[in-house]
Amino acid sequence: MKITTHPVQGIETNKTLRLRNVVLSLAASILAAGCAVAPPTVVHETVGPQITASSGGQAGYLTVYSSSFWITPPGDDEGNPTVLSYTDYDVRSPDGSLFKQVVNGQDEPVRVMLPKGRYVVEAASDSAGMIDVPVSIETGRSTIVHLDREQDSKEAFAGIPSNDLVRLPNGQAIGFRTRQTQPSPSGSPMIAGRSRDRSVAIQ
Repeated sequence: MKITTHPVQGIETNKTLRLRNVVLSLAASILAAGCAVAPPTVVHETVGPQITASSGGQAGYLTVYSSSFWITPPGDDEGNPTVLSYTDYDVRSPDGSLFKQVVNGQDEPVRVMLPKGRYVVEAASDSAGMIDVPVSIETGRSTIVHLDREQDSKEAFAGIPSNDLVRLPNGQAIGFRTRQTQPSPSGSPMIAGRSRDRSVAIQ
């Protein structure tokens, strides 16, 4: 049996394979670049009460209204998403080390007890992607960070002077600026809370 080779066809086949490999490599590079995670937006002002030099109790509280989504509750055969769920977030020490991973709540975000001090919250926002927010935790007081929808934030901080608020680069208010305050007789913290159907600001 006589086998006839076609050098020109072999050359063309090799060129086609090389071209295909180049195209695939280029496509993979573009896909990898598109999937790269953008660095978080860094907020430079601290949210929360002024930390005092008092050596009293050492625990305070943190609540983060991170980005949220609707889920279908177990047992709902119709598959209707009716439960609001807040995304989880990290609490980091000032040196960047992980202090606590918080599994956030449904309907309302969880209230986390933390030792008095300064931290950085790394959480997803509804309007600006991942955010790094410095927060202060003071004994017996609540620090609340709003990274939810801009409309919810506006409702939560309605009537609060602009100078009292920390904002994202896009102008959205996310919490109260750290400042020296006198504790109220009842020990109640200055807070701003919200759900999808209510908002309240208390001092």
